[in-house]
Amino acid sequence: RIAPVIVSGVTVENTTLHNKGEVERLGMSIGDKVRVVRRGDVIPKIIEVLGRATVGDLKGRTHSDGSPFNQELPEASEIIVPTKCPRCETTLAVDGAFLKCINLDCPSRLERTILYWCRKLELDGIGEKLAEQLCSSGLVSSLADLYRLDERKRELLSLDRMAEKSANNLLKELENSKSMTLSMFISALGLPRIGPEIATLICSEVETLEELIDMLQHREEAVERLVKIDRIGEVVANLLLDGISDRKESIIDLYSKIIIVEGRKTISQGTLNGETFCITGTLSRPRKEIALSIKAQGGKVVSSVSGNLDFLVSGDSSGSKMEKATRLGVKIIGEDQLDDLLGGGILTDIPKPRQSTLGEF
Repeated sequence: RIAPVIVSGVTVENTTLHNKGEVERLGMSIGDKVRVVRRGDVIPKIIEVLGRATVGDLKGRTHSDGSPFNQELPEASEIIVPTKCPRCETTLAVDGAFLKCINLDCPSRLERTILYWCRKLELDGIGEKLAEQLCSSGLVSSLADLYRLDERKRELLSLDRMAEKSANNLLKELENSKSMTLSMFISALGLPRIGPEIATLICSEVETLEELIDMLQHREEAVERLVKIDRIGEVVANLLLDGISDRKESIIDLYSKIIIVEGRKTISQGTLNGETFCITGTLSRPRKEIALSIKAQGGKVVSSVSGNLDFLVSGDSSGSKMEKATRLGVKIIGEDQLDDLLGGGILTDIPKPRQSTLGEF
């Protein structure tokens, strides 16, 4: 909270400090005078500490409704960094610039997990208020419990502002959300760093949840297998395995309540099946479109040049990748040669790319 100040024509009294690391970086204390901007002309953000504020700095300030600001200048004091979760009292863990509650059973974590799941599946019937009610009432203690609400309709109806029609709509929406691809299931769990795109890459190698859970028993081999997937490094591989392991029972319970359907696959026996490509330089079409054409014919597109690469598709101003490919003996081709490999069908039948979304909890 700050004393009201007009920024870009708007009276601001609340700003973001993001995290513990930002407070430390700015060297900020309670009672300081600060500089505030509106990033993107929307979100107020403190960007600089200008020293201690004085009583004179508060004179003439008004709230957005025109009423005078009458609070006294607070005594200068250090911002106390919390050590316990305010909801469950678990000792907080420091993760870089962030503080995290590591208690998987924390009510706040459960509520955010439910909201994340619902947003990924476009379940509009469950917002923050209802998620809080479902958890505090004991109706829901895991994601799987969402799909047991039909068995507890009477208790559901006892919630504040939950009428018969609202309950029926919610239950119908939940029922309709049961069918999903494995990649959607994994990405909607809210595992750290495992969003839709990463989940899709993982599911190109791992076809069932049972297979993924079996991999937990052979950790080293599992990591080695996962890092062979383009754009999956050791950090992401370990985060995936840790996330599944920590939530194993609840994930299996949830999995039993939903229906996994087969997603769209790239051609497994196309003209480029088993071949790996890297694309560099300026081409006649965006690289993403050319990559989609390669993938549509079973080829694999990677981001770096190595001795295992089959082809480097090179355009103008290729630079270091072309030099490395030449040194390693990788075959270098242009768009015309790629067109020949595709049977003359380059970019004629481009599959629609998956739209990526944001957010993790």
